Amino acid sequence: MRKIATHRTRNPRLRRLWSDYMSLNEMASSTDLIRIAPAGDPPDRYRVLYRCRGLAAVAQNGDPELSRRHICDIYLHRDYPQRPPRLIWRTPVFHPNIMPPARGGAVCIGGWSPGESLPDLVLRIGEMIQYKNYDLADVLNEEAVAWVQRNADRLPLDDRPLAPGY
Repeated sequence: MRKIATHRTRNPRLRRLWSDYMSLNEMASSTDLIRIAPAGDPPDRYRVLYRCRGLAAVAQNGDPELSRRHICDIYLHRDYPQRPPRLIWRTPVFHPNIMPPARGGAVCIGGWSPGESLPDLVLRIGEMIQYKNYDLADVLNEEAVAWVQRNADRLPLDDRPLAPGY
C-alpha cells in the first residue's frame, strides 16, 4: 500500500476523506482478507479486494460457483458523506443485492448514514460476500434470492471475521 501524506485542512469533506483513508488503511493492515488500493490525493477512490468465500457466476449445472476473490470499486463523489459512496462490482458475483459486472455492477447497501465510516462500509460489503448480510426484500438479483431461500441452512458461506477488532 502506498503512503499518502496527510494535510491539515478546514474543509470538512477533505478532513473526512483523510480520516477515512487513515482508518481504512489501519483496518486493512490488520487482516489478510481485505486489501485496498487508494487513488487520489486525498483518496476519493478505492479498489477493494476481498479474499473470503462468496459466490461467483452460475455454473452450467445451475449452481453458483464458490470464489475467494472479489473486487469492488468505491467512489467518494462530491456529495459524500451526505450521500452514500458509489459502488461498482468488478468480478463475477452471485448475490441478491449485487449485480454482476456484465449488468452494471450495482451494489444495494440498504440504509446509509453520513456517520458510517468507510471501514464500516467495507466490512459490511465483505459480509455481504460471505452471506452474513443480505436483504431479500430489496433485491437486484431474483435468481440469487431463490437460491438463498433454498439454501439458507448453508449460510453464511464464510464465518471468519474480516478484520478482527473492527
